Amino acid sequence: MLLEKGINPNQTEFKSEEEKQQYLAQLDAEVKKYTPEEIEANLSKNFKVIATEWATNVLQADEKRFTLSKEDRKALIDFLLTGRWFRHYKVGYDYYDIEYWRPEETFFSQDLDCEYPQDLDFVGRLTRMSSNQLLQRYGFLMSQKQQEVIGNFWNQSTNYNLETGEGGSSVQDALFSKAKLVPFYNYYDHQTNLEIESALGVPLARSMDENGDVTKHFMPRMENEFNSRSSAAYSAYLRDDIDVRMDSIEVMDVYFRSMKRIGILIMEDPLGNPSVDITTDELLPDVITENDIKKLKEISIQELSDALKEDNLQEYMNTISYHYIPEIWHGILIKGGKEDIMLDVKPLDYQIKGDSNLYQVRIPVGGLITDGIIPKILPYQQLYNICLNQNTEMLSKELVFYSIDINSIPAEYKDETTEEAINTITDIIKDTAILPLDPSRSNTQGSTVYPNIFQKNDLSFASHIQYRQQLAEYYKQQAYNQVGITAQLLGAPNVYQTAEGVKQGAQASFALMNSLIENFNVSKAKANEIHIAIAQFCEANGKETTKLTRKPDHLLHFIDILEEDGELFPLRKLSIIPASNSKERKVVDAIQQILINDNTISKDFGSIVEILSNPYVLELKQIGADMRAKTQKETAEQRQFESEQLDKQIASQEKNLADDRAHEIESIKLKGEYDLKEQYIQALGRDSASTKEDNFIDIEKAYQNTKGNEFKNIELDLKQQDLERKKLLDTEQKKKYLADLQLKRDALKLKDKQLDIQMQTSLINKN
Repeated sequence: MLLEKGINPNQTEFKSEEEKQQYLAQLDAEVKKYTPEEIEANLSKNFKVIATEWATNVLQADEKRFTLSKEDRKALIDFLLTGRWFRHYKVGYDYYDIEYWRPEETFFSQDLDCEYPQDLDFVGRLTRMSSNQLLQRYGFLMSQKQQEVIGNFWNQSTNYNLETGEGGSSVQDALFSKAKLVPFYNYYDHQTNLEIESALGVPLARSMDENGDVTKHFMPRMENEFNSRSSAAYSAYLRDDIDVRMDSIEVMDVYFRSMKRIGILIMEDPLGNPSVDITTDELLPDVITENDIKKLKEISIQELSDALKEDNLQEYMNTISYHYIPEIWHGILIKGGKEDIMLDVKPLDYQIKGDSNLYQVRIPVGGLITDGIIPKILPYQQLYNICLNQNTEMLSKELVFYSIDINSIPAEYKDETTEEAINTITDIIKDTAILPLDPSRSNTQGSTVYPNIFQKNDLSFASHIQYRQQLAEYYKQQAYNQVGITAQLLGAPNVYQTAEGVKQGAQASFALMNSLIENFNVSKAKANEIHIAIAQFCEANGKETTKLTRKPDHLLHFIDILEEDGELFPLRKLSIIPASNSKERKVVDAIQQILINDNTISKDFGSIVEILSNPYVLELKQIGADMRAKTQKETAEQRQFESEQLDKQIASQEKNLADDRAHEIESIKLKGEYDLKEQYIQALGRDSASTKEDNFIDIEKAYQNTKGNEFKNIELDLKQQDLERKKLLDTEQKKKYLADLQLKRDALKLKDKQLDIQMQTSLINKN
């Protein structure tokens, strides 16, 4: 479009600097005509703001994509129960995923200062997957043969993709016998003996030592039965709501830190300048030999860095020194039936940098490793359980029974035993609802005059149970108190307190909880750094399918820059760090309210949505600056419009006054001419009526002189009136200018007053 209008956007030759500036201003104005307002606003943003916006969009989109709120709750529960939580950021074939790793399945290097998994020497997970899950997850790393081994892991069929399940049983398997491989020849007899042994609880195996002594012991079990962690049965303990399938394959996924040897080569470039290059062991020995490069062993990277700063590399020219830097590796081990399968054992394609480019790399597993809160509340939990167990035991002993004098039983039952007699009488009661007794002296043998024939007995521990219940509640509350969950915090104060007392108690409770929540939030923010780094790598390298569907143009431009040279633009170098704590949230909330309540900047519905939906201070700062610039632009345009309208109005008034004045001058001039001509005619008439000589010539001369003088006087009067009018107009313009200045001063005072009111309101709300 510019070329069609005769504008060359690539012009570089100019006659003068002034011509160049005029050309650039014209070019900028023309470009803006053909640039949509939204694109211009986005592409004109600060690069750091664009990076923040990109990272914010990634976290917000992945919040829904991976249901991170649910994952955060699971992580918080793990942290509270075990003191640990783990989150794996997996890079797949053309996607990345966020995985939940159970603390029971995760292992790590137990260093003295281990706290965050990403900083450890190794972190891995030992779990079990079905063959379908394995192929879906790691199939792109396997050869055809390896895929067939996994797909037919249970020897269910050569056409494994048509059958699934445990053993691949079918009607043919039930009707016709097939050969099957077993661990040893009498495997089924051994299994039968194990079942009998388990049912009887009696050892069936025997062994004889060298002295001929026979020892009876339980039969040996399979390896999987001894090592529950490596057995398929272990997975069944992780869930009790379903029967976990047993046809799963053991898989180990591990990341570990290794040391990589690099060489720092110092040579002259083709222009003769010293160049410093980092090489690997792949540098051919022939290159070292041909260029007569010396190997330095007794030198550190710090010495080379100091020499580079001091511009003193001459003594190190044509040298190479080898050093070791950390590098993250990844490996997958699948436990096979005959032999294990190892996949992807190599350095990661992406090395997540820490604060140092060389010496800090991170494992893509976020989380936290501490002791949790269980050690604090465990003693009280045990006491709580003891009280409840005692109550349960006493409830089982509570009885209601009846007692009778054994002598009162009728004589026909006395030939039987006491138990038989009571059972017989019980049957009679069930049939007739009558208890037959014989309290006569002849039957009771005169043992007592008034025997205690029938008595109800109620054995109850109500007071003891109530006491232990109260004690259990006390222990329960004490356990809660260890982590700051007090009765006041739960909304059920056990004593009456003043408002200040309740406030201090709540603050103390939150102080106890704050360390726990703060530790979790810090670990989550550090995990989000890994999240953003992985997303940055995947989007820049085509491993993210949602790139085009969720990114506006300026963010795609940002990704293109990362793709061109990602090492120069990692987010950590721009200080883009996820914020995940209450302090930043309070600051963000305060800034949002100020931006919304500020009446000196213009806002539309889109601006309000953008303010309220943005959780980062840096972007809010950019939003505020954009709205302020927009307001200033609109104000300047309004003032320019008003000034143009005023200029037009003044010009119109001046034109009207000039026209009126010209008409007035013309009227006066005509009137003067008519008056003068009237006098001239009268003079001629009087002269013609006179008897004396004719004076027409003198009268004509006098008429012409008077006419000229009269016009000159009129012009002088008009000029004097114009000067007076101009003075009056200048005075009015000065008054208007002073009035505008007064309005601006009043607007500034009003703005200062609004700021003071907002400050007081913020202080009042904060207190």
